[in-house]
Formats: sequence, structure tokens, C-alpha cells
Amino acid sequence: MKLLCKFGMVAALPVAVTTTALSGIGTAQAASPFSDHYAAPYLQITGADAGDMSADMRATGVKDYTLAFLIPRSGCTPKWEADDSSVGAFTSQVKALKQAGGDVIVSFGGESGGELAQTCTSVSSLTAAYENVVKTYGITRLDFDIEGDVLGDAAANTRRNKALAALQSENPSVQVDYTLAVDPDGLPSRELGVLRDAQNRGVNVSVVNLMTMDFGDGENALNDAQSAARATSGQLASLYGISKTAAYARMGLTPIAGRNDDNEVFSQSDAKKLERFAASNGVQELSFWELHDYDKATGFAYSRTFNAIGG
Repeated sequence: MKLLCKFGMVAALPVAVTTTALSGIGTAQAASPFSDHYAAPYLQITGADAGDMSADMRATGVKDYTLAFLIPRSGCTPKWEADDSSVGAFTSQVKALKQAGGDVIVSFGGESGGELAQTCTSVSSLTAAYENVVKTYGITRLDFDIEGDVLGDAAANTRRNKALAALQSENPSVQVDYTLAVDPDGLPSRELGVLRDAQNRGVNVSVVNLMTMDFGDGENALNDAQSAARATSGQLASLYGISKTAAYARMGLTPIAGRNDDNEVFSQSDAKKLERFAASNGVQELSFWELHDYDKATGFAYSRTFNAIGG
């Protein structure tokens, strides 16, 4: 059964796989400021909730966060989806987090806001837009949450991957994640196609983050998440010519904290079990949707649980 992918505004939450740049055989990866295993919860950032990062860090010890989403304002100019802020907003909060030993992943796309590679039709201009985000926030990791109709836009997917390859050539410290939808039996064909094109264009993808949510099949959300991870490990091993162990090491898992859009519940107990599954298999990243609206009311329980993956 197909997984419904809905990373986006709170009214339309996402299901996806995040893929941080997976490098091909013989391609050296840049050093990462992130640990080998870490938690990076999503925050749908606005001026009102940007302080949740420091509050969560103090409460749980989580250091890293995924900020969602940059979408097109027009042409090659992105904006933050939730409150229309421009690139450059929240720099003080990101700087404070980094000074405290943390870091952020900036995520482009999502379920409903549009995708910059569709509106910015020049590869060089798209490369410059990505580089501006890297320089503005002083970061090295970008995430691309590719869903819905964008999956079938071959021109946009190729344009994005050409721009990312050019960006990594100019600045090898930049790492790329892809967030993609997943089924209990693995990545669907269009999601795999995005990764194949990235590989063909010379993009080093570090993490494939699976949106293990909204499976919509009436089954147990935890069981579906684990099934999706097992199946995807084989797909990534085949795609990149690596072992399943190495595939898990380049994987992320991202459920929704609590009630999913399909009314399945990913409980705090499920979170503990998924963390143990991820740790035992060497998964690189654990994340969840979303810090402000889903986890803050629990006292940041999901952050606290997932942070255990970092040891």
C-alpha cells in the first residue's frame, strides 16, 4: 500500500524519507559536524517558536534540529513557509545554538509549499541560492523533502541535482539529505528515481531519511516503520553498491510524534522501541515531526527518547 507523504504545514503533515547525501563508491565524503548517530527533530520554524530549539536542548540534551521549510517566494528567492520570513531570519537563534554545540539542517520543499528547483530555472542561479542559505546560516547540511507532483518533474529534479553537484564541487563541506516517502516494503519507484538521478549527476547524498508515518494501512505504525527501514536498507545497498550495514549508517527515520494524519498513533513507547531498533542497526539519524506542535506539550519526551541514539 502506498504511503501518503504529507510533510508540510501543520494542517497537512508529511510522510517522507530524508536522504542526506549518499556518496557513491570511491567518492570521498566531506567531514561532517554531525555525529555518526544523532537526533535532529523537525521544527516548522516561525518567529514565535524559534526559541523552542534552545528550550529543547536545555531539557533533553538534543543538539541538532531540522528547520522546515524553505519554499519559493518567487523565482530563485526562497522564504520560510510558516510565516513568510526571508532567508536571514532566525540567524541569531541558529548562531546561539551553534555556540552551544548544536547545529541545524535546513530543509527545502515539503508537501504543499512548492519547490525552488521548479521556480528557479537556471542551474547557476539555483546553485547560488543554495550557497546563500549555507553562508547566511553558517551551516553545512541541506535537506530536500521531495513529495507529490515534484517527484514526477524530471526537469526540476535534474536541475536540483546539477545545482547540488556544482555546490558540492565549489564547497565540499556541504552535505545533502533527501527526505522521501516510503512504504512498508521500501522506497517507491519515483523516490528511488530521485536518488538515481542524484547519483548520476554526481551528488554525494549523506543520509536517506525515511518518513515513517501516515502509512494508512490500519497496521501498527512502529511495525510499518521497522519494515520500511529493513526493505530500504536492501534498496540502498543495491543502489550504492554498499553493504546493508553501510546502508543503515546512511539512513534516517522520521515518524510523527503522536497521532498521525491517518489516526494511527506513534506512542512514546513506540519511540523507545524505534530508538532501540535504530541503535541496534546503526541508523545515522532519528527525527520526528514536529517539535513545537507535537512534542512540546509532552515535555519534549520524543526528543529525550531519540537523543539516546547519540550515546
